[in-house]
Amino acid sequence: MADVYLAMDTLLNREVAIKILRGELSNDPVNLLRFQREASAASGISHPNIVEIYDVGDDNGRYFIVMEIVRGKTLKQLIQQRGAIDVDEALVIMKQLVAGLNQAHKHNIIHRDIKPQNILIKDDGTAKIADFGIARAQDATQLTQTDSVMGSVHYMAPETARGESATEQSDIYSVGIVFYELLVGDVPYNAEAAVQVALKHMRDEIPSVRAFNPSLPQSVENIITKATAKNKFFRYKN
Repeated sequence: MADVYLAMDTLLNREVAIKILRGELSNDPVNLLRFQREASAASGISHPNIVEIYDVGDDNGRYFIVMEIVRGKTLKQLIQQRGAIDVDEALVIMKQLVAGLNQAHKHNIIHRDIKPQNILIKDDGTAKIADFGIARAQDATQLTQTDSVMGSVHYMAPETARGESATEQSDIYSVGIVFYELLVGDVPYNAEAAVQVALKHMRDEIPSVRAFNPSLPQSVENIITKATAKNKFFRYKN
């Protein structure tokens, strides 16, 4: 949807990231609304575990978001480099992730695309949730049918895969899948086609993390099992 540039804020003398909506998308009302939604969604939230939005605007029809620059790597890159993460380190990351997400949910913002690619890990170990590009204020109008099933299929809650509206519990499901991937080094469901992965989310029980690593505490497996329950009403309430 956008190009991201490293830039210098000459007024405050600091480096920032500028996300600029790609030219051809500026003329598409749905993409423009989605981009503006990201800006308004995230700009209303201030939390150490969410990428901070400094400014939004447009310049002769070029729409942009100015945000903090995060030095480090994505959580996906970390997992790809190291494989399964030690449980104590995984818990530190997860506590930060749920703290940031809780703050978003308090503002009635559902992220809808929680995945390791959208979680940045700073060099000091701070985790930050990025890319509220398809986030939706719970009272906002649903855009399109395709919008309702967006999000990455490996982390998609069963109800979202069926085309239902995302809720806080949909984010919680994705968080549970991220926790699983941290501890195992891979996602629970793999297949050739995206639709097959979606079907597995809907039908197949999540594999046991303790089968992969018997030294993991039962309590950790219980958290993942509850967070990724097929029926959203059996997941954590918040």
